[in-house]
Formats: sequence, structure tokens, C-alpha cells
Amino acid sequence: MKNLFFIFLAIILGFTVIQSCKHYPQDIIPAPTDSAGNYTTIVKKRPCSADTVYYAKDIQPIFTQYCSGSGCHSGARPEGDIDLTTYSNAMASGKIKPYNSTNSKVYQSIIDPDPNDRMPEAAPLSADKIALIKKWIDQGAKNLWCDDMVGPCDTSNVTYSKTITTILVNNCIGCHGVSGGVTLTNYSGVKTVVNNGKLWNAINHLSGITKAMPNSSTKLSSCNLRQIKIWIDAGAPQN
Repeated sequence: MKNLFFIFLAIILGFTVIQSCKHYPQDIIPAPTDSAGNYTTIVKKRPCSADTVYYAKDIQPIFTQYCSGSGCHSGARPEGDIDLTTYSNAMASGKIKPYNSTNSKVYQSIIDPDPNDRMPEAAPLSADKIALIKKWIDQGAKNLWCDDMVGPCDTSNVTYSKTITTILVNNCIGCHGVSGGVTLTNYSGVKTVVNNGKLWNAINHLSGITKAMPNSSTKLSSCNLRQIKIWIDAGAPQN
């Protein structure tokens, strides 16, 4: 009987230890569900360094606005077999050589003086954007991210026309001009995914979503998440 007691005690202690050691995805802290059964997350702050180029904050917005959003470097048959809609797709092309911008086809295409071979074709990128891409590649073309909440986050004047559309253009439009039945290029399309909960669930990487936004390995900054939440809680107005 005494042995049974100690066995039972060991089982209880083991279960307690397992529970106490339960881990969640890095930098994501699950928050309790609210009265409506919604599940949210809190993103821990990861300060940005002025000497480091971050893919999610600095590079993907450039690719989205100038390269993949135009339809050239996205979709089933991207030009030059270079898909720049996500970090994993960009690196899978083999046209970005970590620590070596000189031998990286993507970078060389950006600085090509011939408009027929240059990316994007319409007009060359600004010097600061070119320098940023070069620095990112020469730093190893890593999928790093940081939280811009170390600086000021404007939550006092969140509007659809300025705040929300800017976030969507920089992070989402490349894939969701029209993708998977989701349209984020106009208010009506955005409001639809706000009303059915898909937008909030996708940007928070909640379970059960078809696709995490911006992608499975990258979340929006906590500033952007706060701004979107404030806008949604205000009724997602077209302001």
C-alpha cells in the first residue's frame, strides 16, 4: 500500500513538472479567451538594432510593393522563377546568395542599368532601398525580425485610409491583391475579412487558419497589431 502511495505521488509530480515546462512558440504568449470565445496573443517586444537589416520590417515591404505585388515575381509561374512573396520562397529561388550580394541575381537585377533586365522595370528603386537590400544580403540574408514598438506607436489617430492601408500594402497586398477568395485592395474586401474574423486570426497566427499573415514565420509588429485592433474595435470604419 505504501509503494502504491509513492507511485501515485510520483505520477502527480511528473505531471506537474510537464505542465510547468510547457512551451509556446517563441515570442508569442497566449492570452485567455474573452467572453465571446475569441483567442488572442500578446507579442513580446524584440528591440530593433540600427545596425541590423530585418527581413520582415525592411525587405519584404520592398519586395511586396515593387516586385511581387506587380505580379511579376509571384504566382504559379513567377518571372525568372523568382517568387518574392515570402522569405522562404525568395531563398528557395537560389537567386539570393547569403553574404554575397555581388553574386545574387536578385540584387544584380535591381541595379541593372538596362530597364528591360532591371527589377522593377518601371523605374529603379531609390538608392536607400537598394543599399538596404545589399546590406541585408551581405549580412547573411537572414529572416530576422524586430519590434518597432521601441519607438513611438501612433495609436491616437488610426484610420483606414492611412494606417490600415499602409500596413496592408507593406505586408499583405503582394499575396492578397486577390488570393484564396480574399481581397485586400479595397475597403469592401478588407471589411469582409474583418467581419468574419479571418483578418484578425491570420495576423495573429491563430489555430485553424488557412494561411498566416504576412507568412508562417513572420508576424506583424506589436504596434501594427495594436493599430489594427484599435481600428477593428472602433467598428472598422472607412475613415
